[in-house]
Amino acid sequence: MKNIKFALLGLSIGLAACQSNHKTDESTADSLADTTSAPVQTTDERFLVVAGHSVGEIALGEDMEQVGKKLGRPNAGDAAMGKAWGIWYSDDSTAKHRNEIAVYSSYRDTSMRIKDVKQIRITSNKFKTQEGLSTGSTLEQTKQKFPAIEKLSAYLNEDKDTITVYDAKKDGIGFEFLKGKSISLTVHPVNIPVNATYLTLHPEWKLIE
Repeated sequence: MKNIKFALLGLSIGLAACQSNHKTDESTADSLADTTSAPVQTTDERFLVVAGHSVGEIALGEDMEQVGKKLGRPNAGDAAMGKAWGIWYSDDSTAKHRNEIAVYSSYRDTSMRIKDVKQIRITSNKFKTQEGLSTGSTLEQTKQKFPAIEKLSAYLNEDKDTITVYDAKKDGIGFEFLKGKSISLTVHPVNIPVNATYLTLHPEWKLIE
C-alpha cells in the first residue's frame, strides 16, 4: 500500500525521471552536466523542490493529517512536546543509508489541535529545484544557485564522517555536505535557520564546530 501511495505522489524514489517541456527534444537530462547541451528542462512537479515552500506534493504549513493520507504511516520518527519528525524510507533502496523523506511538524497555534509541516528533508537526487539542483551537487554548484548560502555547523555522524551544514536562510533551503557532495536538501520557512530544529533529527551526531 505504501509503495502505491509513493508512486501516486511521485515520492516512490527511483521510479520516475524529470521530463522536458520541449516537444522537439526527445532526450531527457539526467544530470546537471547535460544542461550545457540540452534545452532548459522543466522539473516534473512530483519531484520539484521549491525553496521556502515545498518538496513534491508536500508543502510547508500543510496539515499533517493530509500528509499522512498521502504518504501513509511513517517508517520511523520521534515526537515530544508537540513536535515530531516523521520519516518515510524508499523501499527500493539497497544502500546502507536508505533514501528518505523526513517531515518536521509542530502545533500550528496555541489551540494545539492541528500540527502542520515546518520542514521537509529529502535525500534522493530524483528531487530537484527548477534549475536542476539536487543531492549529489557540489558546494560550488549550490553556491551558484543560492549565493547567500552560509556555513552553519559541522557534525560527526555515526560513521565518524564529517557532515557540514549550510543554509540559504533567506531563500528557505538548507543543505548537508559529505566529502564535497550534498547528501540532503531541507526546505524550511524563509528567514528561519534550518538548524533551529536540526538536532531533533540527528541527536546521535556530535557537534564539532
